[in-house]
Amino acid sequence: MTLQQILYFQRVARSGSFTKAARACFVSQTAISRQISALEEELHVTLLERDTAHVKLTLAGEYFFQQVNELTARLEEVVTRTQTIAQEQQTHLTLGIPTILEQHAITQLLRQYHSLHPEVQLSTVAGSRQQLVSQLVDRKIDLLVAMDFDLPDLEGLDSIILQQVHTTWLLPTGHPLAGAEKIAPQQLQGETLILTQEDPRGNTEELLRQYYNQLGLKGNPVLHTRTLEELFLLASAGVGIGLLPSSVPKYLRPDLCSVPIDGPQWNFSFLLISRRERSRASVRAMFELAEHL
Repeated sequence: MTLQQILYFQRVARSGSFTKAARACFVSQTAISRQISALEEELHVTLLERDTAHVKLTLAGEYFFQQVNELTARLEEVVTRTQTIAQEQQTHLTLGIPTILEQHAITQLLRQYHSLHPEVQLSTVAGSRQQLVSQLVDRKIDLLVAMDFDLPDLEGLDSIILQQVHTTWLLPTGHPLAGAEKIAPQQLQGETLILTQEDPRGNTEELLRQYYNQLGLKGNPVLHTRTLEELFLLASAGVGIGLLPSSVPKYLRPDLCSVPIDGPQWNFSFLLISRRERSRASVRAMFELAEHL
């Protein structure tokens, strides 16, 4: 049984005539008659009563006609929806961005991409890095921007470096060391350190603690925050100092400043991550643009 046979049958049943059906389908009457006969043979059922004057549905034919009408109507809906989805996919791009830090890292890329592809609708999704990697694998998002530490397994995914950065001190502008060219860790003995982990499933806070220990600040008081907004608020109030990637200071509020670290650096990268197969043009264009930044 083929879809073509069903469509021919529907046309004959509606018109009550092989001649009219053939004319509407731009085929010969013989071709339609042959296809419907083959359909009946396969079903082992007579669907149409034929005579020289007209064509009439049998009881089985009436049931078959009703059912295939529902099936072909549903098929048309499926085809239409499939085409709509395909069109939306070509003109829509969803990025997973775990934290404010990743938002800063991708600003330039998004600006250039939008200028080159204004027809593509860009949207973002928030979540933990682990959650967003799972959504990327499950095709719920198209791309992910993330720091290259504290990530789950990226097997089956591709990544490209967007930015390579290092850490700087975050201080209020009223701090005595705010105007220094560099600040050595020993100058911050006794200062309260702010540990921030925006991703509750991650290990960023522990990595920060290890880095502070490496700088010789193991005995300093510690405050814990869950968002960068909290870090900025506490730092601007003079409650403590924190760390930021070197790419972020230009986005800081006016009552905060960054000062380079005179000591061991924590170097890391921001990554753009995609599924290995980039079948959609909008995704390929973003990834290729990132490769040439």
